[in-house]
Amino acid sequence: MPDEHLTPVERGTLLALMAAGGPLRESADLKATFGIALKASHRVKLQRLGLVETSKGPLAHRLSEKGWEWAQIEIGATKPKGQMGMGPLYAVLGGLKRHIESHGLSLSDMFVRGSERSPAPPRSDLHEAAWSEADEALGQALQDMHIFTRSLDKLREAASGDIAALAKRSDSAANLVLQSVRLAAKKRELSLVPEPGAETAFDPVSQLSDEAVAPGDRVRVRKGAIFRGAPRTGVVVVKGEVEPI
Repeated sequence: MPDEHLTPVERGTLLALMAAGGPLRESADLKATFGIALKASHRVKLQRLGLVETSKGPLAHRLSEKGWEWAQIEIGATKPKGQMGMGPLYAVLGGLKRHIESHGLSLSDMFVRGSERSPAPPRSDLHEAAWSEADEALGQALQDMHIFTRSLDKLREAASGDIAALAKRSDSAANLVLQSVRLAAKKRELSLVPEPGAETAFDPVSQLSDEAVAPGDRVRVRKGAIFRGAPRTGVVVVKGEVEPI
């Protein structure tokens, strides 16, 4: 695994490719959509380190096998020294690592697009059990998104000058991860209901409370419940958290 220092642009490119789970065009995706200006020197360095594979017409990049190995290590790493404003991003990457490890998954389980995978074997009980664990991990990530985005909002509000620019780049990279989690949840027909902060009637089937609450009592939602299928009528994958009003 290469230990050569990576710049914020190079590191952001690799994390963007990880979150995309497939190729990204250098101009239309990395630069226009995510604000990552990958120069020729960055491109050559990432290719030399064996972290990306590049195709032409238009120029596009994807993580190589070694790139995925780098990403697997990086999600458990601490914030790079000298790269201010990236703390929140590495906090969510650390949470992603904990979800993956606790459910015996890999990064490709979370991010690689269906079209990029090899043909799946016939479904078995073991296969369905693995999907159930993946659904639970995705559901917990959906529940925690508002906590992370609120932290990013506070960082943007407090940052100024060079730190504000770094915070903006961290925000763009973090959004890639969040977008991929939302896409994976959509494909698995997962939904969060209701949104945090909403008031509703307590439902013990889909909600938990640390305090004594009777069915039907008015409560405030701290974390919405995760349903698979139709909201409120589908299967409860992860119970929500509420508090009495």
